Amino acid sequence: MVAFKTMIIASLLLMHLLETNNAAASKNITTDEAALLAFKSQITFDPFEILSKNWTKGTEICNWIGISCSKRHHERVTALVLRSLGFRGSVSKEIGNLSFLRILDIGNNSFHGKIPYEIGRLRRINYLSLQMNNLTGEIPASLGLLNKIEMLDLSDNDLHGHVPFNVISASLLIMDLGQNRLTGNLPTEFCTSIPKLQGLSLSRNQLVGQIPSGLNKCTQLLYLSLSYNQLTGNAHSWTTFSFLSSLLYLVFVPLNLTVWRARFSG
Repeated sequence: MVAFKTMIIASLLLMHLLETNNAAASKNITTDEAALLAFKSQITFDPFEILSKNWTKGTEICNWIGISCSKRHHERVTALVLRSLGFRGSVSKEIGNLSFLRILDIGNNSFHGKIPYEIGRLRRINYLSLQMNNLTGEIPASLGLLNKIEMLDLSDNDLHGHVPFNVISASLLIMDLGQNRLTGNLPTEFCTSIPKLQGLSLSRNQLVGQIPSGLNKCTQLLYLSLSYNQLTGNAHSWTTFSFLSSLLYLVFVPLNLTVWRARFSG
């Protein structure tokens, strides 16, 4: 999944860079500055002193480390990327006030607590990565409001509850919820609500029940990993699934399925 996600991320970042500008502006946008300072206030450990020394009230926020701003909408924050910086703390609800945000990546840190419901207010977001943290609680239903999201990565946390397929946006291309404590069944027709899905990882959770025949409706699927769950099924039934001819990568290591690992190319 890493290589596949990297390819999609690269294309999203390229499009973003063509539309953004990090140059200083003459007038601060108070809403964005306040939201970023609220985010900073919830950081309890900043080992490289990035936020404490660089994110200073009254300075140009477009020059702050990890921030990119809009070319067309002067000094509105469009990207917040603070990946692998050793931060500890919680994710402030004020992050939902960054209304122009398209990319949010705070992965590979030590954020804890729940994913704030207010994150569903980021209606322009294309890429959301909170992976490799210590986040708990359920996946908020408000993510269903993100109708422009293309990549959602919440993997490697401690999230529980059911996968909210009924509210996940139809715009999604990649969804990685692997290595959490998610439970329940895979809905029969979940592919109907995510028709553009190209990559799906639900590995290393606590999912149960049959692998649904409705997966056949994920016609764009290139990567699928359901390994290390309690899913059941008959491998022979997969010969009727049309997406297998275009699938690039398939990983299954559940207890009751006879398919272990396969690689396909169309």
